[in-house]
Order: sequence, then structure tokens, then C-alpha cells
Amino acid sequence: EPISFVLRSGFPVQVPASVGLPYPSILGSDVSGDISSELQQDVATRFKDHLGSKQKIRLLSVPQRQPSCLALVKGDKEEVNYALQYMDQNTQAKIPLSRFITAPQDCDSYVKSRGYITHSTQEERDFPIAYSIMMYRDPEQAERLLRAIYRPHNYYCIHVDAKSDKEIQDSMRGITQCLPNVFLSSRQNVVDWAQFNSLEPWLYCMSDLWKFSWKYFINLTGQEFPLKTNLQIVRILKALNGANVVDTTRDPHPAWRWYETFPPPNHIRPYKGLVFMLASRGFVDYMLHNEVAHSLLRWVSYTEFPDESYFSTLNHNPHLRVPGSYKGDPETNAELKPYIARFVNWGVGWEDHEGRYPFYWPCGGKRVRRVCVFGVRDLPLLTDRKELFANKFIFDFQHWALDCLEEWHFNMTLVEYAGKLTLDTSWYSHLDIVRNQVL
Repeated sequence: EPISFVLRSGFPVQVPASVGLPYPSILGSDVSGDISSELQQDVATRFKDHLGSKQKIRLLSVPQRQPSCLALVKGDKEEVNYALQYMDQNTQAKIPLSRFITAPQDCDSYVKSRGYITHSTQEERDFPIAYSIMMYRDPEQAERLLRAIYRPHNYYCIHVDAKSDKEIQDSMRGITQCLPNVFLSSRQNVVDWAQFNSLEPWLYCMSDLWKFSWKYFINLTGQEFPLKTNLQIVRILKALNGANVVDTTRDPHPAWRWYETFPPPNHIRPYKGLVFMLASRGFVDYMLHNEVAHSLLRWVSYTEFPDESYFSTLNHNPHLRVPGSYKGDPETNAELKPYIARFVNWGVGWEDHEGRYPFYWPCGGKRVRRVCVFGVRDLPLLTDRKELFANKFIFDFQHWALDCLEEWHFNMTLVEYAGKLTLDTSWYSHLDIVRNQVL
């Protein structure tokens, strides 16, 4: 029997399982007759260790079909291998930024062609949500996030880093001009990591959004994607019953960020946590209009990483009586106090004060500064999480992870609107943050 090889970009890349290397089942036609004798000799040379001196070679081409998202979400190993190979062979098709910049010339065409959902259920309309999105790159990725969470009765504030390229600024401006409930932040910062100007954009958007009527505020970056539909998010937020979801650790190590600063006001104990949150309207009201919050804001402006301490500190000092804040042990705990605002895979570098790693899972993509950038191998995990959003995705890395998550999310929305899918929110309503919140 001849030995078969898979032909890719003019040279063989895989051999049969019989010789110890992976061999996909998704093979096309035999192309041996179309291959020059020189290339066939090259095959024999490359795999001489696996071939007998007289064995014939049969070359097979890989059909250029797109990867199956359904199979990838199910974790099919052969399909994962094919998707990785497909992405390696095929350049990602991107939307030119001019499409977003010129969108206002025909907004109806833009909204329809991009597939925005412009209808919703009465339950959704009765529970509007306010979003802020902070972004600095890849307008198409940020737009896909916006499209996934968009409903005409919600409100969206977008802050574009002031140092972003003009094309990026113009792209996001074009998008907002076609969606009446989406707007750019009234103030624009240069955003620097660990500086006070990385906290201010969230507050700018809160202030801009305050004049509208909504129930909860959710802050996002352009490199995230929802793991729940809008209706599911509504039902989860209703189950929280006004409680805020804010990450915090009691680990004393981050105290170096503020130990040289004068003591915080009002007998406040500072805490560190992730910046992403689910904030009740009462919590946002307190941050915008309460003098204690203003005093704390001035204090954190002198500290390191103020964006990682301001929200966490306000939410875990119950004597301040912040609406929806937490009266129990502040520490994020997978069982007692899970952090459902965001699924972030930090790896073993993120250790809590008891020596546990509450943000560690195997990473199917790649790690950048410990954070897992999700890839196609992560799809089964992503689609089985209780968190509302996932961070992080990079547009130029294994884009089929985001493509398939988007397809899965859209299909789930359609099935849900057809009345064939519902979400049991009892797990969320029994969280300790709900039972033990400041009213």
C-alpha cells in the first residue's frame, strides 16, 4: 500500500498515524498525478526516516473548507488541528476601516449588513443596561463586541484612547453616528497603564450615561466578548437584585501600591481587585455624587494602579453603606464569592492569600503577561462558563476562536428568541453577594 501524505502549500506536512504522526480524516482528492517528480522526490527526502526504500507515495490535498464551529465548540481534536492548519494557510479577511468611517453615508445599509439585532423582548426593554467600552486598537473587533451586546434600548459609551491612530478614532465615530444609543465619551484621555488616567475613562462614561434610565452598568474593553445573550444577562442581573459584582483580594502584598500615601479617608481599608464589574445604578450614583467617594478618588489618584483599587475598595467597606456592596469576606472565592463579571485565565501567577490559584485553567491559546489569550482549543471551556464575559481575545491571534464564539452566541440568541432555550438563574440568586449585600 502506498504511503499517504497531506499536501499543504506545495509541501507535505503530515503523515499517517501508522508512522507515528497525526493524520486528519478530512482529506480530499489524490493529487499525485498532478505533482512533479521533483516534488515527489522532495517528499521522499523529507520523510526518508519513515519510508521504506521501495514504498510508493500518494499525495493528498486538504480541501479548503472553513473550519466547523460546531465541531470546535464540541472540542473535536481533528477539527482543532484542521482549524490551526487552516488559519496558518489562509490570511484573515478583515473589514477595511473605510467601511466604518463611511457608515454614516448610509446608516440603514450599514446596520443591516453588519447584522445588528434591532428588536428585543419586553423583558429586555424593561431592564436596560448601560455599557462603557474602553478601546485603543482593532475597530473591527470592538465593533463585533458592540454588535453582540447591542440592543436599541440599552446605552453604550465608547472611550477611544487619545493616542490611537486617527483612522481608529474616525472608525468608531462613524459607527456611533449610525446608532442613536451609542456615543463616544464626552472627554477623552491618553490612557497609560497603572496611572490615574486609566481609571478616569470609566468615570467619564458613567457621568455621560447617568442621564439615561438603566438598571446596571457594565464596563468592558475592546478585547472581550460576551458568554451570555442579552436576555440571559438581564435575567442574571435581575437575580443579583441590586448586588454589585466586584473582584477583591485580601492579600497584603498589593499594599506596596499605597503604603507611602497618606491614610485613606473615612476609616476606609483599601483593597485590590480587577477593574471589571457589574455595578448597580445605586453604586454608580454613589461614585458620581457622594463626597466620600470623591475623597477616596482623590486619595487613589496618588497611588499605583488606582483603577484596581477604587471600585474594589468602595464595594468592600460596608460602613460606607454603598448600595449593593458586600458585607462578607471580600476575597474572591470560586465557591462562596465567585467573580462572575469576567472569565479571565490568569494562570498560576495569580495566587490568593491562602495559596490558591482562583484564576487558573489550562490555556489553549497563548499567555501574554500571564493572561491567556484564548484560542480555538479554549472554545469548549468558554461556552460552558457561568461568567457573563470573557477576556481576552487578540484579533490577529487564532481569529477562529472569536469567529466561532460569535457564531455560537448569535445562534444561542436566535434559539432563545424562538422560545426553545431558557436560563435557570437560581445559582446566581443564591450567591452570598446577594444574600449579604448592603441595602
